[in-house]
Amino acid sequence: MKQNQDIENLFKTLEGQLDREEAPEGHRERFLQRLESGSTPGTGRGQPWWRHLSVAAAAVLLLAATAFLWLPGPSLEQQVAEISPEVSQTSNYFAGMVSRQVQELRQLESPQTRPLIEDTLKQLEALDRSYRQLEEDLLAGGNSKMILGAMIQNFQTRISLLQEVMKEAERVNQFKNQTHENSSL
Repeated sequence: MKQNQDIENLFKTLEGQLDREEAPEGHRERFLQRLESGSTPGTGRGQPWWRHLSVAAAAVLLLAATAFLWLPGPSLEQQVAEISPEVSQTSNYFAGMVSRQVQELRQLESPQTRPLIEDTLKQLEALDRSYRQLEEDLLAGGNSKMILGAMIQNFQTRISLLQEVMKEAERVNQFKNQTHENSSL
C-alpha cells in the first residue's frame, strides 16, 4: 500500500513536467511493420560500410598473425649463408669431410672398438653444439674474424679427432686379427 502512495506522490510532483505529446501519425504502423519483418535500425541495407570493412580487417590480421606464428623462419645455416656465403661454403666442405670420415669410422666398428667409437661420436656432438653457438655469436655481430677462426678450428679439431680414432680403431682391429690368426695356428 505504501508503494502505491509513493508512486502517486511521484506522479503528483512530476505533474506538468511529463511529455504528453502524441506520436507522429503512422508511427504505430511503421513500428509494427518493422517488428514483423525483424528489421531493426542499424541492420539491413542501412548498415554502415565500415562495419563490413572492420570485420574483413580483423580476419586479415588474424590470418597474418597465424602465419607469422606457424611459418618457420630461416634456419641458422641459412642466416649465416646470408651474412657470409664463404662461411657457408667452407662449412659445407668441412661438414662433408667429417661426414665421410664418420662413415669410414663406423665401418671399423667391432666389439673391441665400439666404446672408442661411441665416445668419439659424443665428442663430435659436443663440438657440433659448440659450432652452433659460434654461428649464433656470428649472427649476433661478434668479432667476426675471431669467430670465423674458431669455426674453422672447430672443424679441424673434428677432423683430427676422427683421424686419430680411425688409426686407433685400425690398430685394435689388426691386433685382434693377428691374435686370432696366431691362436688358430
